[in-house]
Amino acid sequence: MELNSNDLRFLVGDLETLSRMPETPVLPAFSEKAVGFLSQLSRLLLRDKRSGTDVKAYAYWIRRASLEAAAREGDYRNRLGRGVALHIAPSNVPVNFAVSMTSSLLAGNCTVVRVSNKPFPQVDLICETINGLLADAWGDMRPYVCVLRYEHSPSITQALSAICDLRVIWGGDHTIETIRQASLPPRAVEMAFADRYSIAVINAEAYLECSSEDVAKKFYTDTYYTDQNACSSPRLVVWLGDSIRQARERFWNALDQLAQREYTMKPIQAVDKYTAVCALGMSRPGVRYVPGGALVTRAEVDRLTADVMDFKCGSGCFFEYEAKALCEIVPVLTKRCQTVATLGVDRERIRELVISSGVRGVDRVVPLGGTMELSFVWDGFKMVESMSRYVDG
Repeated sequence: MELNSNDLRFLVGDLETLSRMPETPVLPAFSEKAVGFLSQLSRLLLRDKRSGTDVKAYAYWIRRASLEAAAREGDYRNRLGRGVALHIAPSNVPVNFAVSMTSSLLAGNCTVVRVSNKPFPQVDLICETINGLLADAWGDMRPYVCVLRYEHSPSITQALSAICDLRVIWGGDHTIETIRQASLPPRAVEMAFADRYSIAVINAEAYLECSSEDVAKKFYTDTYYTDQNACSSPRLVVWLGDSIRQARERFWNALDQLAQREYTMKPIQAVDKYTAVCALGMSRPGVRYVPGGALVTRAEVDRLTADVMDFKCGSGCFFEYEAKALCEIVPVLTKRCQTVATLGVDRERIRELVISSGVRGVDRVVPLGGTMELSFVWDGFKMVESMSRYVDG
């Protein structure tokens, strides 16, 4: 199939730019051209009053100081872009397309991002700002960026895949399976970010020494901010310590009070949460629904097994487990487990447990409140290194 402008809706770039990308020279990793462009994008987004929390977090992440620090942390000498990088962005985290684009540009690639057809003001704002830069002082970056939409079409995906040297797929398992039906050129590589889940591990005594309001805000950011749609949002809370009952009551009450002030929930979300809890209870003994408000839905489990995490629901739906020892979390550290968020538990203990147990999962161990922080390391990939190639010699 030959691509044409009737099939593609460009938010950044155009068909001519896209068509020329296979012949456009790649850039060195962390080139001044890319760093300068992104740092200017950062300044404009931080000044824009329309920027919400997620856009501001992205803009802060791509400050020049932040990018230069990231460049110093790795050895990017002799690294170049792979060529044309095709990114299939997810539909549940609006700013993700820009995060993926950023790593790709810093790796030196010509970057094509297919964004969801869902309307998001964050996508519009970032693309509008990028277009302003490309039309003015940063016109030399125009050959390296295209952001587009198209209706689900195997033929268009195949045509785009045929010209790429790197394909990056964000989405559920079904999305990845569908995109992979489009073949890649022989030397092209692929990075896929599939369905994952995350958990939180909290020491009761450490929590009781904290401000319950501060912890609630951190956990709210990790979970409700994306309706738990992000892979990094915890869905299981594991408690350790001797004062669990007291800590649990204070923790969930503080979260419920915050959710009542900040969160708006549709009736269907309440139904979906209750359905998920009931489904878990029907699938196994030892599950207890914890009565409470509609905004925070909880169920206790009497043992941890991998299938607990199969019952996925967002909007403030949580499973809980009281552990006598940290090693009891091992059964849920499957290859689908992405992040462990901790409060009062030494993160090095988690890492040692992961390594000593030889589990297939856990790519990140972060403090509670930090699961949504942006990073150049994701799902076990060093993003810029994986998106670039190394010239030996």
